[in-house]
Amino acid sequence: MKSEKLDLNNINPETVNSGNLGDIVAAMRNAPPKGSIMLDKTLLPSRGKLYPDTPLYVKKLTPLNVKNLAVITADNINKVINNVLATSIWGGPNFDYTSLYTGDKLYLIFYLRAYTYNDMPFRLRGECTECGNICNYDFTLSNLDIQYLDEDVPEYIELGNGDKIKLVFSTIATENAVNQLKNRQDISIEINPELLELATYIKSVNDVNLTLFKAYEYITELDAMTFSEFANIISKYLFCVRPEAKFKCPKCGEDIYLPMPFVSNFFLPVIKK
Repeated sequence: MKSEKLDLNNINPETVNSGNLGDIVAAMRNAPPKGSIMLDKTLLPSRGKLYPDTPLYVKKLTPLNVKNLAVITADNINKVINNVLATSIWGGPNFDYTSLYTGDKLYLIFYLRAYTYNDMPFRLRGECTECGNICNYDFTLSNLDIQYLDEDVPEYIELGNGDKIKLVFSTIATENAVNQLKNRQDISIEINPELLELATYIKSVNDVNLTLFKAYEYITELDAMTFSEFANIISKYLFCVRPEAKFKCPKCGEDIYLPMPFVSNFFLPVIKK
C-alpha cells in the first residue's frame, strides 16, 4: 500500500508537538483539506437552511475535475457533477457528498469555477428582445439566475383533506433513489417523472414515514383539488439555479437572460499573462 506524506499545516501545533501519532492522525481526519475555504452557506439557493450547523469547506477544482467538466455531455452531466462535488466539498470525516441538496448542485459547480479562476468573466453575446440591441456581456457569479429558499420551512403542512405532511428535500442520494425506482423491474405501473419529483418532498403522512414508492402512490391517489393544493404549497419552497445569466440591456435597461452553456472554454478559460 502506498504511503501518503503527512500534511501537518492545518493541525493545531499543540497536537503536533505532543508526538502522539494517534492524536495527530485523528486531528488530520477532522481538519479541512489544505487550501480549502469555508463556504458561506447563505449564498446557496437553499440559503443553507436545511444543512446541519457544521461548516462546509470547498477547494479549487483539480486538473481532472476541469478536464471532465470541459467535456461534459447531456449523457454524463450528473455523473461528472457528482464526482466533482465528491472531491471538492468537505464537511468533516463523516461527511457524505450525497447529502448535498440537488437545488444547490448547479450553484456549487458555478461557485467552484469562480473560486478556482478568481471569478474570471466569461464573455456572452446576446440580443435584447425589447429593443433588439446586440452586444457582449461578461458573466460572473453575480449574474447567475438563482431562485432562493427565502421561506421558512414548517415542520408540517396540513392539506384540506386533513393530512399532515412532513416535508423533506431532494438530495443527491434522493436522485439515486429516483433513478433506482425508475429502473425497477418489479413495478408494473408507469412512473410519471413529474409526479415522482413531487413525491420526493414527502417524508411522512400523518407521522407515518413513507418510502419513495409509497409517497408516489400517495400523490397519484390524491383527488385533483388536494393535489393542486399540495403542488402549490411545494412551489413556495423550490430553490435552484437556472442555467442562465441575467444582465441589463445598456440601451433600454430591460432584463436580458442568456443561456449559460457548459462549454469547454468556460471551464478551461484562456489565462492571459
